[in-house]
Amino acid sequence: MLIYTINRLLQLIPVVLILTVVVFGFVQALPGDIIDSLGGQEAVEDPEVRAALEKEFGLDKPIYVQYARWVGKIATGDFGKSLITRRPVSVELLERIPATIYLALVGIGLSLVIAIPLGTIAAVRRNTKFDYGAQVTSLLGISIPEFWFAILCVLMFSLYFPILPSSGYVAPTEDFAKSLWYLVLPAVAVGFRQAAFTTRLTRSSMLDEISKEYVDTARSLGLPEWKVIYKYTLRNALIPTITISGLQLAALLGGTVVLETIFAWPGIGLTIYQAIQLRDYPVIQSGVLILGVMVVAINLMIDLLYRVLNPRVQLG
Repeated sequence: MLIYTINRLLQLIPVVLILTVVVFGFVQALPGDIIDSLGGQEAVEDPEVRAALEKEFGLDKPIYVQYARWVGKIATGDFGKSLITRRPVSVELLERIPATIYLALVGIGLSLVIAIPLGTIAAVRRNTKFDYGAQVTSLLGISIPEFWFAILCVLMFSLYFPILPSSGYVAPTEDFAKSLWYLVLPAVAVGFRQAAFTTRLTRSSMLDEISKEYVDTARSLGLPEWKVIYKYTLRNALIPTITISGLQLAALLGGTVVLETIFAWPGIGLTIYQAIQLRDYPVIQSGVLILGVMVVAINLMIDLLYRVLNPRVQLG
């Protein structure tokens, strides 16, 4: 286990390096540059002003030198300064990352709490009314776009029936109860679609495991049905479910831009979106890179969870 973990960590080094190249190239391909954002019309029309600004920001150097300098600064923890707020980018992002992680974790947790029991019972009661109802509900959840469902939630529970706030954020460390109050609608909007996917996957995995010989053997030994299902069958069936949930979590960390915009949730996705609008290149580069590294780290943790859920899985 330890050797496998060390090997995987070493394999992540070239992945992260490739990620830095992609992120740097993506930002370089955006229309305009830092000079256009900072200098305005004067910098565009005055060659001397533009040349001075390019020298200040190192844009007069070859592209590979600019990349090497950027990576070198990132390696030392220097993400630069925001062109808009003039604050360190690391401070800007560290203030926003917890909100995105909070929303993504609660959304995924909510989806698992709903989907695992629903998918398990649907598989055990196959071809019953409960099974058909679970399949129809999950299909409906997959078919409805997240942004449309989020707008419906706002209209229903904030406008027509003003029960929950439609926007706002309070850190759980400040006031946990109040933070949950603001979290309800965004978490439901995030978790509903994820629960639909996970329900279908759990049902399918459970049906596959129930048909295997070890289940018949356990039943023939006289074990209670609940023990056969929940102690043995479900544990094996959860492996693909955990995998998909991990991938969903990774996608949510960088894919909640629309939902964060709808609910005015101050996460990193909304920060990157605003930075793109304002051409705040240091924030864009660092934000996308951090999200990419987080996705890579989550994939590693999912691989390690295989061994925890099923000791028969050999890592190597």
